[in-house]
Amino acid sequence: MSLRLVPRAFEVAKTQRRVSSKVVRTSAPGPTLWFPKRGFEPRSFGLDWFPNAEALFESIPAVGPRPVCVAAPYESETHELEDRSGGIRQARKYAMFPSHADYWDFIDECEREERPQSLQEIFLSEQPRCLYFDLDGHPAYKRAHKDLMRWLQLFVRWFFSGDQLGWAQNDPEPVVLTSAEPSKYSCHVMFPQVQFSSHAHQCEYISALLGALPALEVDLEGRMTVQVLDRLVDRVPYSKFQCFRGPYACKLKTGELCYDTRLEPEMFFHGDELTCFAGHVDSGYSLPLPKLSELLEWNKELKDFCSRQQERLRDDSSSSRFFSPASSQNQANLYRVCFQKRHLTSQLNLAGRTEIERFEACLEHLHPDRASDRYSWWTISGVTSSLLQDYGSDDAARARIWKAHFGWSSGYTWFDKDENIDMVERANGKRTSGIRLLSNLVKHDNPGLEVRDEHFRIHYGRAS
Repeated sequence: MSLRLVPRAFEVAKTQRRVSSKVVRTSAPGPTLWFPKRGFEPRSFGLDWFPNAEALFESIPAVGPRPVCVAAPYESETHELEDRSGGIRQARKYAMFPSHADYWDFIDECEREERPQSLQEIFLSEQPRCLYFDLDGHPAYKRAHKDLMRWLQLFVRWFFSGDQLGWAQNDPEPVVLTSAEPSKYSCHVMFPQVQFSSHAHQCEYISALLGALPALEVDLEGRMTVQVLDRLVDRVPYSKFQCFRGPYACKLKTGELCYDTRLEPEMFFHGDELTCFAGHVDSGYSLPLPKLSELLEWNKELKDFCSRQQERLRDDSSSSRFFSPASSQNQANLYRVCFQKRHLTSQLNLAGRTEIERFEACLEHLHPDRASDRYSWWTISGVTSSLLQDYGSDDAARARIWKAHFGWSSGYTWFDKDENIDMVERANGKRTSGIRLLSNLVKHDNPGLEVRDEHFRIHYGRAS
């Protein structure tokens, strides 16, 4: 099966420069504007809330049906980074419902009362889930939404060898939640028929699936070829403890639950409203799911993609004897061919520089598209957090680190300073990567760049 497609009307290339990226904020009364109280409240919306995930876990019954866990963002005052965040930081609180049906009844009540909510469904590691995607991109992609959903459906069918398995013509059917957010194209897509028993089961497929996204190419009337799914699909939301915004949930921004950001279901699978929850699994909807080894045996094109990806990862992991290997999925998300600049032939000397100087130099040599890639942004925010903690009492050094981070991240069209501060702060106290990772990303992104640092004398980046 060929995944090269030629759409009749896909005008993103023409419209990108004409679409404003300015966020439209409303001051209208009623359900379009709602400001929740700041600070943690142990009870609100009729739910008992826990201040952290540990307290939530302790309250989950050891026997009986597993509850459905949820999270919600809230803002609180802090004395950290007051000069940048206004003394306000965002955190999460946690609650649970007996079932997805109870979760839906809560949402339905909020909708009847025209009351915005911001609930995020939590996928625990041992919990079943269906296949899901988070798509984000330029608002011009909204014009191609129906085409994009059809292409994603074709891609999933191709990856799982639906024809070989005798799936019905329209299988797998997507359940789509779309956002009216004016600043970008955003939607969540669930495939209730493609089911995994746990996070570990999901991981058996997800790295290969995400790595094969470039297989779907769209020809724009002969002008250019776009690997559109590779551009739009977010590679972040597949962790062991994953929060995923649920139906009709809004984003909390600077104290406001923004009505335009809520995710509205387009339709339900077989009229079942519970299919808009990625954590809801109905075995009656399940399609046969072969092992990955069987899929690779049946699909030579998919096997070639996976083989090339593994070869690239081996090259990158062997490029330095000091490379700290992450999981295969993390490596696949960070070391992608689209981030390689093949024209640069020069030298970068990191030897003898301070950690901040190395940080600044590495950010300058990363591929510019990494600023628009959520996984890269998430990872590099962790590096920034680690460096800020190392210079905790040095205000001048911390200001320099923030300046370098903001300078790099502002390459993203919809750069938001507060959003960056929030992402970096979330990594505080967590295990994150350091400058060594940035150095490895530079070597990957610049195959012709000669890099010198303290750990080894000379490194030549490898072209994939």
